[in-house]
Amino acid sequence: MLFFGVLSALFLTAFAEYCYTDIESACSTNPKNGGLVSNCNAKYGAIETLQPELQAFANANIETSFEFLLLSTHFGNYEANREGFKKLYRKLSDKSWEEAIDLIKYIAERGGKMDMNQLPRSKKLVKDSRILELTELSSLAKALDSEKQLADEALRIHSQAQHHTKQDAAVAHYIEEHFMESLTERVRQLAGYSNDLKNMLEERDASLSVFLFDEYLKSAL
Repeated sequence: MLFFGVLSALFLTAFAEYCYTDIESACSTNPKNGGLVSNCNAKYGAIETLQPELQAFANANIETSFEFLLLSTHFGNYEANREGFKKLYRKLSDKSWEEAIDLIKYIAERGGKMDMNQLPRSKKLVKDSRILELTELSSLAKALDSEKQLADEALRIHSQAQHHTKQDAAVAHYIEEHFMESLTERVRQLAGYSNDLKNMLEERDASLSVFLFDEYLKSAL
């Protein structure tokens, strides 16, 4: 029994010292693999599998940030002159940008690197060229759909991290802590804005309703 215990300990030690093995090999009198120490990195758990998903999610946040920035610019021009909507979409743009940068930093902390060519998994419902055609109410609907897509993607990655054979709890915790609470609040807020403005448009003059709602956004945000 003692023999099997010692043997198990030796196997565990061997599997836990991949970097050590690389260093020993590279520094020996007869180096193998050209002296490379490929296992001396910060990667562990399921990061190798999840890295493309995290890269795509970071790019999705960057893409969403630019969409919101375009909306902010559209409603902030002299023709639209909707300072409240401009402020709302600029705030949402900044938040998505900050979360994308933070995610890229996390990927680097886990030994990975960012790939800007990793396309977002979710499909865009409205083309960039059509954003400038959106009304105030339709822009809120578009913003809500975008945030819900990000929330669904965050949940998908969270589930993958939890149910992977290596069960990467670190990635699951990061997604939950840095994205889920924030996205939940933004989805709730935009859903409320969409319904409030819709109800106002049904009860009174459309131009006055949009003006009053814009004034509310300007003072509330």
